Amino acid sequence: MKNSSSQILIAEDDQVVARIQKFLLEKAVSLSPVMCKNGREALEFLERNAGDSEKILVILDLNMPEMNGWDFLEACKDSTYAEKVNVVVVTSSLFWEDEEKAASYQQVIGYYTKPITPSVLQDILQLPEVYGYFEPVLKSR
Repeated sequence: MKNSSSQILIAEDDQVVARIQKFLLEKAVSLSPVMCKNGREALEFLERNAGDSEKILVILDLNMPEMNGWDFLEACKDSTYAEKVNVVVVTSSLFWEDEEKAASYQQVIGYYTKPITPSVLQDILQLPEVYGYFEPVLKSR
């Protein structure tokens, strides 16, 4: 069941990657994601706006300047809005240790390596923690 107060954040420092992710998301759901250049911007957005949202999906890169994905996850895990946030890590890291570490965070519901493809995005939107919170864009025949 779609919720009009759901949000999607893209925390990605590579603006080309972020724009591709945003484009793919806008083609899949009728919601425009909020783009953040690092974990600090994403955290500040959540602190200002999480109270207005029932569910927040964060597409999170791990390696970013200023505040990386790990620092974001640490700051987010004990926040007042932690139960509203679901994080999907999308990273260039191929280290199994990073995937294992990411899985230790309760908010992390998926881990994918770049580049994200339309089929991977559909898999993300079908995850039980997110399914139904974002209204799909109707495809014309």
